[in-house]
Amino acid sequence: MSSFPEAVEAILLAGGELDVPAGEEYRGKGLVEVGGVPMAARALKALEESPAVSRVIMVSPVEEAELVDPCWSAVDVVVPAGERLIDSFKIGHEAVQDMDSPAMVVAGDLPLLTAESVTDFVERCRLRTEVSIWYGFLRKKNSEAGFPGVRHTYAKLAEGTFCGAGLFMSRPKALSTVYQAMTDMTYARKNPAKLASMLGWGTVFSYLLGRLTVAEAEAGMARLLGGTPSAGIESPYPETAFNVDDPETLCEARRYFNEL
Repeated sequence: MSSFPEAVEAILLAGGELDVPAGEEYRGKGLVEVGGVPMAARALKALEESPAVSRVIMVSPVEEAELVDPCWSAVDVVVPAGERLIDSFKIGHEAVQDMDSPAMVVAGDLPLLTAESVTDFVERCRLRTEVSIWYGFLRKKNSEAGFPGVRHTYAKLAEGTFCGAGLFMSRPKALSTVYQAMTDMTYARKNPAKLASMLGWGTVFSYLLGRLTVAEAEAGMARLLGGTPSAGIESPYPETAFNVDDPETLCEARRYFNEL
């Protein structure tokens, strides 16, 4: 088995694009405020309070000198966001101290993230040390139980209906082939035949017939990521998938904090 530390380094992605109400200052997706606090700072608090996180690298759309608010005090290192998500992803991993150990990527648009959900995700990843990439997902019924009506892109598999979560783990040294695979996937997203060939036609047909299992989906994802061994990690915590991706979910998040 490969090593897995007691606590991992976390890469907090605070960049990205989001439409905000007219007249509202916009400096980056993770810096949009929810309940008077930047979304990424709320996610940062969960990382700070989790015993499973040893160090936080923030990939920021603004200069470090601008992050003067005490809400950012738990950040250990600030690096500049790239033009594309994959660029920010790579920049964040290049700032990791231990390239041999898994590092966690956390979306900065998870304002409801909790320390409990972070710790649980790391512990579940620890049970699958035979792989080099772990990606979080959530069962639809758990999402609906926590936040009814919040929209997600769901996939129906043999074991149930799921959506992706905003937590990801990887061994930095294993990512050299993944960057190219993710770039290829980006360019193939409008070409169904190309995307299907990357996943494997058997995977596509099984999915269309509703017979695709989680294990088969993992194998398809590994092929998509350049052959890197991968595992899906199911989280029972709905806050791991409450991503603020559009004006509607931004309103939902703000309404939640206004009702507390």
